[in-house]
Amino acid sequence: YLADFQCCTFVDERGMYTYRDRIRRMCEQNKSSFVVSYTDLANKEHVLAYFLPEAPFQMLEIFDKVAKDMVLSIFPTYERVTTEIHVRISELPLIEELRTFRKLHLNQLVRTLGVVTATTGVLPQLSVIKYDCVKCGYVLGPFVQSQNTEVKPGSCPECQSAGPFSINMEQTLYRNYQKITLQESPGRIPAGRIPRSKDVILLADLCDLCKPGDELEVTGIYTNNSDGSLNTEQGFPVFATVIIANHIVVKDSKQVVQSLTDEDIATIQKLSKDPRIAERIIASMAPSIYGHDYIKRALALALFGGESKNPGDKHNVRGDINLLICGDPGTTKHKQKEADCHRTEPFWS
Repeated sequence: YLADFQCCTFVDERGMYTYRDRIRRMCEQNKSSFVVSYTDLANKEHVLAYFLPEAPFQMLEIFDKVAKDMVLSIFPTYERVTTEIHVRISELPLIEELRTFRKLHLNQLVRTLGVVTATTGVLPQLSVIKYDCVKCGYVLGPFVQSQNTEVKPGSCPECQSAGPFSINMEQTLYRNYQKITLQESPGRIPAGRIPRSKDVILLADLCDLCKPGDELEVTGIYTNNSDGSLNTEQGFPVFATVIIANHIVVKDSKQVVQSLTDEDIATIQKLSKDPRIAERIIASMAPSIYGHDYIKRALALALFGGESKNPGDKHNVRGDINLLICGDPGTTKHKQKEADCHRTEPFWS
């Protein structure tokens, strides 16, 4: 069904074969994934659209396999470029907030928004493993590595020994792995609440597409893994939850400007003429926290760049403002800028 949907029958309103062109552009750029719109899938294949959000692990595995077969049927030698082809799902109709995820969403395909607050480096992760039997040298495998538990062989089929086994570095396959922390966007936090965050796992070609501070739209699988530290603290089995990303969209400043309505622009222009605009911006910083006027003033100033200087066209002096915040330990200065400065209300309210 998916192969028929992607390359044979689906055409847009102009009569163009949308996904055949996307596959061709993907191969021209030596990439390993292309985007499939959930709306197109729901209009063309109702059964696939029904099962995809409910069983995303199994469905995406089938999608990737069929997509690879279809790419190789068009470009037979493309396996020299990449051994995996991934289907990215976009335009999932329902957008969930990070704080609303519950057990109902476990192992389902979800879509959410947030701001990236932390990223790890891009690390190699085991994908398909082969082991060497240390006693007889027999090569065991391949074993497909899961996200939660390490896959290990039980015994050697050649010499019947229980090990030890070592990873065969030459025949083991790896993939890129990166973990980021996604926090609720400032404008979507309920008044007086602390922003919630969730870990998101990026695999393969999704790695290194975003940096801290970017506003991100993530479509992925909300799943869980056992966390020993949580079990120790709580005293009973507790699971930590993560989102395994399938598709991400980084929203840049141009998109934010384009999303402004005429009413927003008129309000901003009106505020620019208010003589008390500085006080209003300072008052809007962390309104749920009482006092700390000087810290709020410093954070408000840190949100705006200074005026750049170019004396005599000789060299540019950067206009960024650097601030040193001094105060009691209770003010959590090291987290003020990334958390407390998120406005829970617009300063013109």
